[in-house]
Amino acid sequence: MTTAVRATVFTHRGAVRATNEDALAVGPATVTGLSMRTPLVVDLPVPALVAVADGMGGHAAGDVAAGHAVRTLAAAAPGDAVALTYAAQRVDDDLLAMGRGDPAVAGLGTTVAGVLVTPDDAFHLGIGDSRVYVGYGSYLSQVSTDDRGAGGGLTRCLGGRADREPLMITAVFLPPTDRVLLCSDGLSDLVADEYMEDLLRGSDTTTAVTALWSAAMDAGGRDNITIAVVEWVD
Repeated sequence: MTTAVRATVFTHRGAVRATNEDALAVGPATVTGLSMRTPLVVDLPVPALVAVADGMGGHAAGDVAAGHAVRTLAAAAPGDAVALTYAAQRVDDDLLAMGRGDPAVAGLGTTVAGVLVTPDDAFHLGIGDSRVYVGYGSYLSQVSTDDRGAGGGLTRCLGGRADREPLMITAVFLPPTDRVLLCSDGLSDLVADEYMEDLLRGSDTTTAVTALWSAAMDAGGRDNITIAVVEWVD
């Protein structure tokens, strides 16, 4: 039975963007609007939720959307897959209502990638193109699906649409694993999975997270970069 996890998180505006529209939920805490200098390591009792949100760049109030998403998820403190799904649906409903109520933020939306660890199970949630990877020994495998069309645009996100049709959201069972990597596309668009795997292999997590960020910056850092690694500590 799992009693605790360790989350190592980092978020940065990148080399090009003036602001950071990514956000993090780390248990009951959130990180929004910051460019961190070093990764933050937090031990969390279970059930524990860690999530990355990427406000839609180029759209109105992307930072508002991402911030609202992580605050809502953190405040919900979900204890199971049903509660996690409900919290994500609430974020979607809230963002749609905010967009309808204020023309200045019409169309605001965000991606979310998250993992919920309970004493007996774990679940992941992926909406948009922020990713969830699992690590098995020295191997890394993506378990989320990128919600992108042929032209690269998002086909699904929380909020960000004119219609009121409900979004189908499902928290998916996560098979046993050593650790989980969550990231925004500021990392995964610039750093190949194989290189991420190499950087995570054989390094302590703080060093690995810093190396992942450095690799994205070396590749141009054209977007905000957010990384979270979740490890089982017992």
